[in-house]
Amino acid sequence: MINSVSVVRLPDRTPIQVESISISSSVDAWGSSYDIELADSAQLALLKPTAAGPRLIEINLNGYVWTAVMESYSGRREWSRTGATLAGRSRTALLAGPYAPGRVKATTEERSMAQLVDEELADTGFTASYDTVDWLVPPGAWFYDALPALDAISRLAEASGAVVQSDPAEPTLRVRARYPDSPWDWRDRTPAHVLQEDIITNESLQMRSAPLYDAVVVTGELAGKGVTCKVRRAGEAGQLFAQQVSSPLINTAAAGAERGRNILADRGEQAAIDLVVPLFTAPLRPGEVGRILPLDLVEVVAEEGTWHGLCTAVRTEARIGEKAVVVEQTVTLERHYSDAD
Repeated sequence: MINSVSVVRLPDRTPIQVESISISSSVDAWGSSYDIELADSAQLALLKPTAAGPRLIEINLNGYVWTAVMESYSGRREWSRTGATLAGRSRTALLAGPYAPGRVKATTEERSMAQLVDEELADTGFTASYDTVDWLVPPGAWFYDALPALDAISRLAEASGAVVQSDPAEPTLRVRARYPDSPWDWRDRTPAHVLQEDIITNESLQMRSAPLYDAVVVTGELAGKGVTCKVRRAGEAGQLFAQQVSSPLINTAAAGAERGRNILADRGEQAAIDLVVPLFTAPLRPGEVGRILPLDLVEVVAEEGTWHGLCTAVRTEARIGEKAVVVEQTVTLERHYSDAD
C-alpha cells in the first residue's frame, strides 16, 4: 500500500507541507484535536489567525478527509534548524467559547428534542443530525443562562445519555446515544468494521471492573413536568441500583428509559483495548479496514475467538519520512466480558 498525505488551507486550497499529523477523537469530546508539524516553518505565516478568526485547513489521509481550525502555534530553534507546530480542533469549535457568545434561553412552547437542537444552530452555518430517542419537551422545561450553542446542545444530549460528535469533514454535529446498541446486543448487530488479528501491529489492554448494576432510578426535576422511572435490565431482578440521576428534561418514560439504558450498559467486567492498525485506502479489499470513528462497533477476529468492542477513542497519525510515509490509527475498544463476549 502506498500512503498519501495532503494538507491544504481553505478556502483557497494553498498546499501546506507537513512532517507529521496527529488527530485524536473520543466519545468524551464533541470534536477532534489536531497537532501538525510543519515541514517548512515559513508556512506558519499562512496559518496564523487573522482578524476574521482562525484559519481552516483540510487534511486528506489515504482518501479520508478531516477539516480543522488552527488555534495555536509554536516555533522551535535547534542550532541551525527551525520548525513549527500547530494545534487545532474540529471546525465545530466555532460554536463554543471563545468564538461563540453565551446566550440565555427559556422555552415558552412545546418542542421536540430534535427541534431544540436545530434551534441552537439556527443561522450558524452548521447543521445537526439527531440520532437517538426523541420526545416532546413541555414549555419551561428547557432553560439555561450564558451557554454557547455547543454547550447547550451537549446539555440536551446528556438528558437521554447521549453524546455529541462532530463530522470529521463537514460542518455537522451528530447527537448519538453513548451506547448506540447495548453491549448485550453486540453479538447480534452488524459491526461497522471487522478487524483481522493479522493486521494489528500493536495491542495493549487495561482492565476495568464496575458493579453489575441491573436497575437505576431516573427522574425529572420540575414539579408537574417531570417523570420518575425505575429502569431495570430485562430478565434481571432489578435490585442492585446504580446512582440515581435527574434532569429537567426527563419528561416522558421513553426519555427516562433511554437514560437508564445507557447507564446500565456501563457495568460489569470490561477492558479498554488499544489496537494499532493501518489506515487502508478505499476501496477496501478483504481483510482491510478504513477509518474507524468513535461509537463504531468493531468485530475483532482473533486466534482466541471473535469478540466485539465499541470504539471510544481513535488517534490517527501520519509520519512523512525520507523513505516512507506511515499512516496508522490507534483504536481504543471498550470490550464487555460480562454482557458481550
